[in-house]
Amino acid sequence: MFTILIIEDNTELQNEVKELLTSAGYQVLNAQSRSSALCYFKFNKIDLCILDVQLPDCNGFEFCLEIRTFFKNPIIMLTVCNEEEDIITGLKNGADDYITKPFSIRILLMRVEAQFRRNELQAQKDTQIIFSGDLTINFDSRKIYLDEEEIKLRSIEFDLCEILLKNNGRIIKRELLFESIWDCKNKFIEENTLNVHISRLRKSLKTYRGSQYIETVKNYGYRWNVDIIRN
Repeated sequence: MFTILIIEDNTELQNEVKELLTSAGYQVLNAQSRSSALCYFKFNKIDLCILDVQLPDCNGFEFCLEIRTFFKNPIIMLTVCNEEEDIITGLKNGADDYITKPFSIRILLMRVEAQFRRNELQAQKDTQIIFSGDLTINFDSRKIYLDEEEIKLRSIEFDLCEILLKNNGRIIKRELLFESIWDCKNKFIEENTLNVHISRLRKSLKTYRGSQYIETVKNYGYRWNVDIIRN
């Protein structure tokens, strides 16, 4: 069963869409803010996201860009913002589809199903195993191998690697790593926690031709520092 996350602060609309999708056989989760959505992303396997632009704690266009740093599945924007520039911004920021309100509930269902068909075809082409330096990374099994020997990593450490690998070459802010991995339910996380996990990762991954796999960009964040080869 596919799981769909609806990020929408209009409770009535949210429930209407949830009822439609549930009756069509989908599992549906409701979030009404950026912070609650990040919690759902962390603790659930989300197959598709329906995102509103006008959220109480963020701009949906900017949030779409943020989601794309760790989420590869379809995003459908559902919003009253119907100007051409709004649509262009949404699609440029990573949305796969853009539906303006008011909308036909049946057409929304058809668009959701179309995204799943397209995503299934793409998944058949995509590999879940990649290579970087002396490492082999299997995203399905959540395992990393160094010269064919498995590296024992904590779940959080693999999460960090996955975000950096899937954004290969891009600098990921420290704040985004905190929010993507730890910042749920208003938990307080020590600033040094990220440093400790990065240090452990570097020790486990070793180096490649004298370079660290994870590069620190001073006062900003981190990025994956070794080229990636896809199978």
